[in-house]
Amino acid sequence: MSALALEIDQTLQQIDRAAASRLERLVREALALVKSRPVSPTPEIKRQAWLQRLDSLRESVGTGKAGTSTEAILEDIRSERD
Repeated sequence: MSALALEIDQTLQQIDRAAASRLERLVREALALVKSRPVSPTPEIKRQAWLQRLDSLRESVGTGKAGTSTEAILEDIRSERD
């Protein structure tokens, strides 16, 4: 049992019935509030989702043919300017 759970349990035993009932209701409301919030994805989950979308995009627009890389094309354009 966590220290917080132990403290709540001890407090419930020490206070009158009405206050104990109110405390229990408040704790349950707080738990419901926290549990109802969506969990934010971790950076690793976001990264994996992004990589999956990238792979899907590559598959949807890919031709299957190997050609000149973007870097090589840009290098060629830059050399023409000089």
